[in-house]
Amino acid sequence: MTMELTKYIECEARALTRADLDRLVVDLPALRDLSAKIPLGSYAYLADQIEFLCRFVEENLVRQNSDIIDDVVAEAAFALSYFQRHADLIPDTIPHIGTLDDAMIAGMVLRRHEQTFRRSSHAYLLRKPDREFDVDDLLSVIGPLRVTSFCAVSGSSERA
Repeated sequence: MTMELTKYIECEARALTRADLDRLVVDLPALRDLSAKIPLGSYAYLADQIEFLCRFVEENLVRQNSDIIDDVVAEAAFALSYFQRHADLIPDTIPHIGTLDDAMIAGMVLRRHEQTFRRSSHAYLLRKPDREFDVDDLLSVIGPLRVTSFCAVSGSSERA
């Protein structure tokens, strides 16, 4: 299942256009406001992770003048756009577990590119959570079939 979610992240990140990224940059203040409302007891480091990803994406997109977007920047942007979505694997309105999938996607992206992120001027925001969320945590809440279906449907419908 981890491989399927990794492929989903890669595919969705590659599908982002420069216009998508420009809209995301405009939405960063609202996204930061949203991350400030994360319940600290359940996801203590998620707000810092989202803030780091916001700064990383913003810094890298301002420097890049071309339409070719680096894979790491694209995946960081995808993690932010996933966090911003209303329709994702676990609806954010479900108390205590609604942002589990958001934490997992952000965590996967951060782990996949940890060395690159550690070289960022904003790396001080990257503290390791006491407990990282992984696919097993996600599957304990939703079934593998739902993850598979969501990745297939979400990936094809958002590009349509």
